[in-house]
Amino acid sequence: VAELRRRGLKIGSTTGYLRPVMQRLMALAAAQGYAPDCTVCADDLEAGARPGPWMALECVQQLRLNAVSHCVKVDDTVPGIEEGLNAGMWTVGLALSGSPAGWTLAQYQAADEGARTAVRERVGTEFRAAGVHFVIDTVGQLQPVLDQIAQRLAQGQRP
Repeated sequence: VAELRRRGLKIGSTTGYLRPVMQRLMALAAAQGYAPDCTVCADDLEAGARPGPWMALECVQQLRLNAVSHCVKVDDTVPGIEEGLNAGMWTVGLALSGSPAGWTLAQYQAADEGARTAVRERVGTEFRAAGVHFVIDTVGQLQPVLDQIAQRLAQGQRP
């Protein structure tokens, strides 16, 4: 996140959680150094349910972004990936650090390469079937993907 900020990127968050639950989670995340510029919850919008684009597009509005095609939706769920695709954004699926992997941080850290490969393939297959643009293990691998997206945009490509 610090590197994203250094690059001048804005960070929006969408979630299936309701606002009262998310307020507690946002406080915990902020205490650990993560505070997005905006957060849109499932109950914030009348039409907010995924896989519709509405929460992602609300982030675009709140962040005052000019080009949805320059936005990147990073998610650990198929409905979240579909939300980004439906909004016209680049999408990045998190194969090992999200809900579909089903691991705690300790389990992820303890997993051997065989277990990681099996989960990576299973979750990656689900994401690719949904149309995701990129699949990475964790957000720690996001920077090179952002560089690839920047190159594609410079070549005139859009999501």
